[in-house]
Amino acid sequence: MKKFLAMLKTDFYRAFFSFGFLLGIISTFVAFWFAVPDMMVRISSAIAGFHNIYQAGNINHLLIMTATFAYSASFCTDLQTRFTYPLIIRNNTALYTFSKCVATAVSGGLSVAIGALLFIICACIKQPCIMPPAVEIDLEFSWQAFGDLLMAGQAGLFFLSYLYIIFLQAAFWALLGLMISAYQPNKYVAYIVPFILSFMMNQIANVFKLPIWLDPVKLSTVRIFTTPSSTILLMATATFVSCMLVCTILFIYKAKRRISNG
Repeated sequence: MKKFLAMLKTDFYRAFFSFGFLLGIISTFVAFWFAVPDMMVRISSAIAGFHNIYQAGNINHLLIMTATFAYSASFCTDLQTRFTYPLIIRNNTALYTFSKCVATAVSGGLSVAIGALLFIICACIKQPCIMPPAVEIDLEFSWQAFGDLLMAGQAGLFFLSYLYIIFLQAAFWALLGLMISAYQPNKYVAYIVPFILSFMMNQIANVFKLPIWLDPVKLSTVRIFTTPSSTILLMATATFVSCMLVCTILFIYKAKRRISNG
């Protein structure tokens, strides 16, 4: 356990103090800010502005790419610099690969969530009100995702719920990029392929009419109606954690084989 924690500390340090982590935060903030250029002018509350921008559609596809910037290409970098071998000699391949998965998911999720949080703070400062008018909440937001929180006047929990979903989906896409890099060790593949796969996954879900809990792309948009917030959060947690477990298993299996083959 001590060896794993030491390795995880090293991975966290490399992830959080990397240019990629900062780039993920900045690019996420920019993606939100320029998603709908005049949206923040035409609305009357920070919640309405954030909700409309997040539900616009394209923002979620952009977040898939920004999630991979933090640490998804780290395995490729380690292979190219042969950074893996001293670590494996001191520890073992299983600890190295699992630590890589944890650091990638956490750093990818946090970089996007922090960028989104910065946008929310700016929106709250820029707009005259944080909460929409009561009539608007009743007619427009009450039946949408986390609308029950707004009905109870819980603006903070509304934002935190969205940030939690953003963290989960970003952690999954970051880990997916890491997993793909084990099969094709190229950093550009780690950045781009999750973005491409998201379209394929969404098309498959649409063709077979899969429920939203089997469609991570649609679930990340939180377009779920007349459903309690607790149910949405549990559904999102179960779906994205399950997807991350699959990515972790596949990455560890392939990375161990690639490292053993030199």
